[in-house]
Amino acid sequence: MTDTQSFDYIVVGSGSAGGQLAARLTESGEHRVLLLEGGASHKRDLMVSMPAGWGAMTYSKKHSWCHMTEPEKWAGGRRLMMPRGKVLGGSSSINGMIYIRGHRQDYADWQAAGAEGWNWNHLLPYFVRTENQTRIDNKYHGRGGPVHAEDLPSVHPLTYRMIEAAQQAGLEHVDDFNDGTARGVGTYQVNVHKGKRSSIAVNALEPAMKRPNLSIVTQAMVLKITTEGTRATGVQYRIGDGPVQTMLAHKEVLLSAGAIHSPQLMMLSGMGPAEHLREQGIPVVADLPGVGSNLQDHCCVPMSWKLRPGVKSMNSRFQGMGLVGSVLQYLVTQKGPMTSPPAEFGGYLKTDSSFVYNDIQVFGLPVTGNPEAQKDKNSPPTPDSFEGMTLAPYQVRPFSRGSIRLRLPDIHEHPSIQMNYLDDERDRRALLWALRFLRNMATMPALSNFVDSEVRPGPDVQTDEEWLQWLAPHVTTGYHPVGTCKMGRADDPMAVVTPDLKVRGIQGLRIIDASVMPNIICGNTHATSVVIGDKGADLVLGQTLLAPIDD
Repeated sequence: MTDTQSFDYIVVGSGSAGGQLAARLTESGEHRVLLLEGGASHKRDLMVSMPAGWGAMTYSKKHSWCHMTEPEKWAGGRRLMMPRGKVLGGSSSINGMIYIRGHRQDYADWQAAGAEGWNWNHLLPYFVRTENQTRIDNKYHGRGGPVHAEDLPSVHPLTYRMIEAAQQAGLEHVDDFNDGTARGVGTYQVNVHKGKRSSIAVNALEPAMKRPNLSIVTQAMVLKITTEGTRATGVQYRIGDGPVQTMLAHKEVLLSAGAIHSPQLMMLSGMGPAEHLREQGIPVVADLPGVGSNLQDHCCVPMSWKLRPGVKSMNSRFQGMGLVGSVLQYLVTQKGPMTSPPAEFGGYLKTDSSFVYNDIQVFGLPVTGNPEAQKDKNSPPTPDSFEGMTLAPYQVRPFSRGSIRLRLPDIHEHPSIQMNYLDDERDRRALLWALRFLRNMATMPALSNFVDSEVRPGPDVQTDEEWLQWLAPHVTTGYHPVGTCKMGRADDPMAVVTPDLKVRGIQGLRIIDASVMPNIICGNTHATSVVIGDKGADLVLGQTLLAPIDD
């Protein structure tokens, strides 16, 4: 790259949305596209390709931006880790690989908030087009897309006991979480193929790299979006301590940096809440009060049980010589415990019969982590010395809202992230209901013969006050921040982008990532973020949108 170059489109961020967006924009060969990624390449990195590497990468400054929240009241005043992918492919290269689309009501609520054309029926053809489904064959699923969805490479016997116990507790067994109903219990499908992580970097960007009209720059810290009046003209970025590079966009700048970095970069470029920008000494280009607001995430609390003598989990395979053996098995066969995602068992619960959707998602895995043995807040928990199992719930549609704000007018300074987990009393009530349900589920016959005792929180925790006191040091993120540059109606002062993803009041600039979600969805956000990138490409190119699927 020279000091100044021009492209048709500049895409900032190579994650689930940005990677798919850049790949789609270069398909025809007609448009010159520059993709800027702040992290390094995903290639030749065992931790990225090995599915179980997700746990270590969460805490790795090589792979994650390792943001920290502000002190959280309902987490005992702790600052929580908020990892985001710092590698080509973004968070799709470090996430938990679980394939979930959410509930159709999620998208009905998007449309009700002013995101016209973004309901379930309009997005279903994009889910189908972006999916590479290996087993289920019906109108809800597709083949040949960049999001690989297949059954777990192997399922631990204890996972089947969890499913039986959930059925005994009153839940139905389902074969597909992704038909828009997000209900029941079963095993998750995952973004794993032939024993390796299947990311947007592998499936969308690697094929696109062969095209001469795509330029990718890694380790590029975008400093600001450049503007002339109210038009975005390009970006400035720097690699390390090198010179500032200015890149011009003939057509559009497309911001796909995610729910944390997109609002941060918007504010650094003078687009955001005017008063906050002035406090930071940043000239106001556009007063957009919604930038950085409406922050939502899933708040997760793991429970754990010790198993009876002789009952095996995966604890021993993830520590000591067992871990060495697991890694060697993976290197030779691409099989074994190192192909494990963060959950095998999945389920949906409804805490209130009046809800249209099930408001709790559950993750289960035959392994337990010991937070008390965690070396520090920047390292993952080690497995317990005993054999154990984990069940972890979170509320899928929280009422609590947080915000992103600048600490300093510098992209290298992590922004202030206030999540406000469990701030709304309805969130606390739903989570406590879910924790009690899972405690009861573990006593069902299918599990009671295998479980020795409840370890976390333990049977002494009974009252609401005791539950809240126990969960404060155990609350953690679900790794799904969204909503900080939301789509909305023209009369909504907090809406940042219109349904065509254009930034209000600014020409030549769109935001195309999870930050545009008006509300979080009922589940993991990767698949939906890819769909945002895919539909976003159609909008940018002016192509005819896929016809809605009427189900």
